[in-house]
Amino acid sequence: MTVRSDRDRVPARTASITRAPFPASRKIYVEGSLHPDLRVPMREIRQSPTRTKAGMQPNPPVTVYDTSGPYTDPEVEIDLHQGLPRPCAPWIDARGDT
Repeated sequence: MTVRSDRDRVPARTASITRAPFPASRKIYVEGSLHPDLRVPMREIRQSPTRTKAGMQPNPPVTVYDTSGPYTDPEVEIDLHQGLPRPCAPWIDARGDT
């Protein structure tokens, strides 16, 4: 009997992972306030115009925190075997408390 590792269970190709952007939105990044080298993922959601007596009035986009990770960013190359990058590692190590 052989024991399969978690690595063996991960598909070799990412074709089955949903990579499509969400409708009526785009992924944007906001510079971190404490660590400017970090980019905080946000999603800018377009809104439909509002019908008023004066006619159709445009609505500004709504920006929300994006929890989808790198999978909905078309600029990111996904490698399930390599895992996610660790952008916080340098400043966590610099604290010297781990």
